[in-house]
Amino acid sequence: MIAANAADTEDLRQKLAGYAPPDVLIHCLSGHGGRDAGAYRITYVETLRNLLEVLRPSFCVFTGSTSVYPQNDGSIVTEESRTGGTPTGDVLLEAEKIALGAGGAAVRLGGIYGPGRTRFIDAARSGQPTAGDPDGFINFIHRDDAAAALHHAGELRLGGIWNGVDDRPVRRAELAEAIRHGSPLPPESGVSEATGKRVRNAKLRAAGWNPRYPTVIDALNADAV
Repeated sequence: MIAANAADTEDLRQKLAGYAPPDVLIHCLSGHGGRDAGAYRITYVETLRNLLEVLRPSFCVFTGSTSVYPQNDGSIVTEESRTGGTPTGDVLLEAEKIALGAGGAAVRLGGIYGPGRTRFIDAARSGQPTAGDPDGFINFIHRDDAAAALHHAGELRLGGIWNGVDDRPVRRAELAEAIRHGSPLPPESGVSEATGKRVRNAKLRAAGWNPRYPTVIDALNADAV
């Protein structure tokens, strides 16, 4: 393991001296030092630019987020849908452009859950009120499926933009009820009053990736959370 400051080009050069360029770079970092646009720029834009400059990988995969989609009316969202409009979302899009400009991929992940990432599930089990609009949609992906999606994009050199979410977004109220009672989710009803968005994974599925846990309920039933 090599520990280096990816925001410091000289530190990267010193720590990685003598290493051959990697076949694939998977840029997967979480925000550090704040959640504003300035912190995002350091975490995502500067580090990606530095790593590409120093490592010169044959292919890169940037781990993005479905938060770049501003839709909040329950509408269906694909890779072709409108993006941007928030300070942090615009920074993520800037980082995506760097990856795409290098011939790489950007995988926009939904909300990651799994071992160690169970805040919503723990809250529902304890009977706490559902945060946010109960009819609002949440787009999830299990931790292991997210890792598999990033690996798949890198292994097959899938350039371009890809949505990394499971097969079905769920409403907050539906998920909370299923967690509390252990019952399957009911069929989708009308979405005229819904908020959030319903992100689709059809493009990544067509490229050969299949989630091990098609929905968060499948993961709960498999004790994978």
